[in-house]
Amino acid sequence: MGFPALSLSAENERVLVVADLHLGMEGELAERGISLPSQIPSARRRLEEVVGREEPDRLIFLGDVKHSVPASTWREWAELPPFFEALLRRVKRVEVVKGNHDGDIEGMVPRGVRVHGAGGIRIGEAGLLHGHTWPSGELWRAEVLVCAHSHPAVEFRDPLGGRVVAPVWLRGRLDTSLLPPERRKGAEGHRRVIVLPAFGELVGGYAVNGPSSEELLGPLFRCGAARMEEMEAFLLDGTYLGRVGELPGKPNYSGG
Repeated sequence: MGFPALSLSAENERVLVVADLHLGMEGELAERGISLPSQIPSARRRLEEVVGREEPDRLIFLGDVKHSVPASTWREWAELPPFFEALLRRVKRVEVVKGNHDGDIEGMVPRGVRVHGAGGIRIGEAGLLHGHTWPSGELWRAEVLVCAHSHPAVEFRDPLGGRVVAPVWLRGRLDTSLLPPERRKGAEGHRRVIVLPAFGELVGGYAVNGPSSEELLGPLFRCGAARMEEMEAFLLDGTYLGRVGELPGKPNYSGG
């Protein structure tokens, strides 16, 4: 659809999934001397555009709706409740699967917005989680795991040193035989895995064809069950770039 948003159909419902808005990030930038207006109005307009196009019955935020950790800022407490209220006027059901930046989020959502734990939820044959923790047991009954957290992107460089970083979707396979022994029960077999790009415009991206930084990838990648170099990368418009390990650059993956 040209947006970092995933559309699913399950149980006669249309579900729209977005991740990693990191609302309130401008507060952190202000501490570094960069003054920007609140990004919440812009994020709401972009979301409303996607909602108007897709007409979902459910809107699910796949973690990191807000940015500040460990403590939330006054701006997040003031601006996030009306942000959610505006979306509830457009979508019947709004839900949040908690990410590692979503402390205090329960107190910022109005009645009618459901908050799920970091272990994720199952929607039909898709298991949805942020990705910084292990999936719950329920998610292993799904055919595909959909996660976020890594802000995947690709880096393009020209001969003169110009550099562009573009967000990408990642798609690949999950070999559950490579999970730690204590995690294998109920998770036998192979699954597909999809990694969403970040919806937030200020978030930036982790260049999958640059030097490896496993810190952001989460346990499924760190244990080797999902191997970054074997993932397929797609631009937001659907352009297929190839497997990550074959992209120009110097990835330095060790053990996934």
